[in-house]
Amino acid sequence: MCYQRYPPWKVIANRRKKTKLCILLMGIISRTTKLIFQQSKRLSTWSYLSLSNSLSNMACSPVTELSAKQILDNVDNFVFDCDGVLWDGLTAIEGSPETLKRLKKLGKKVYYITNNSTNTRKKYKDKCEKLLGFPVVEDEILCTAYAAALYLHNRKHQGKVYVVGNKSMGEELDNFGIKHTGIGPDVVGDKSLLTDFASTKLDPEVDCVLVGFDPDLSLNKMVKGASYARKEGALFLATNEDSHLPLRSEVTIPGTGSIVAAVKTPARREPIVIGKPNPTIFNVLKEAHGLDPSRTLMVGDRCNTDMALAKNCGLHSLLVLSGVVSQEDLDRDKESTDTEITRNLPDHVAKCLWEFGKHIPDSL
Repeated sequence: MCYQRYPPWKVIANRRKKTKLCILLMGIISRTTKLIFQQSKRLSTWSYLSLSNSLSNMACSPVTELSAKQILDNVDNFVFDCDGVLWDGLTAIEGSPETLKRLKKLGKKVYYITNNSTNTRKKYKDKCEKLLGFPVVEDEILCTAYAAALYLHNRKHQGKVYVVGNKSMGEELDNFGIKHTGIGPDVVGDKSLLTDFASTKLDPEVDCVLVGFDPDLSLNKMVKGASYARKEGALFLATNEDSHLPLRSEVTIPGTGSIVAAVKTPARREPIVIGKPNPTIFNVLKEAHGLDPSRTLMVGDRCNTDMALAKNCGLHSLLVLSGVVSQEDLDRDKESTDTEITRNLPDHVAKCLWEFGKHIPDSL
């Protein structure tokens, strides 16, 4: 019956037509699927970029009354950098003392971490009390001169330390009974040729080099520091690698990073950096006072040290523009394609500490 209505040749022809139609439809579907996939990919990329931009915009939020309240609700411990944040040289930055007083009145814990190696904790305590106007406990202060000496003490270091540094670093080493040499001027004298330095006498007891801020840096010290650092098994430490001092002046004063470079470059090795952004310096404070990193805010004026420390230790972060970093610097960092730079962007930003302090109430 079927064959009478559809002869075999018609059935075969019909099947061929259906096959061609299927192939045609499959081609259309394939092209459509490809277009959908490409469009989807573009949308995914756009969504990812939008999310990235959104996350980038979430960082560097200016401090407002609302964000200040959120900070106070989420933070128990406030860790402050000093130079460029609390004071500029020998002058307190306007509003900084009042901000700390308000935090203390609310029962918040206040601590101080500085990369400055030119003062002992005792000297920093005296400076804090003089410029801020209230008592400060020495154990609340952590400077790199002390942290470096503590690091060697905890390692039970027995050898002699060659110090490319200053008197305060020597005092902190003395407090732990650590032998050292090198502090003070080491003049070049009558060495007129570079080959004259090949006869430099080295102390066989030295098995560690510690570099900090040294106003007496000379080629003699660079030669000795690099030579000791090259010795097999020698320990090589640096207090910090800050590029320059945070002074409001037309004069640029090189920081410890410049001095460290003068030793590590010829030594051809990297030192263990004790200060920010290395977690070592915060861990000392954390262990001494039982701090919870998730309830701690780091306040500083440098992204590559203060804000990087916050990221490395899981702290909240507030950048103030009263020291090293300017708004122009921050805007440039926000647009950077370098992930190391964008990683260290702060959570919050204020022109100075008082922009946050003025929102602190008398009680919560």
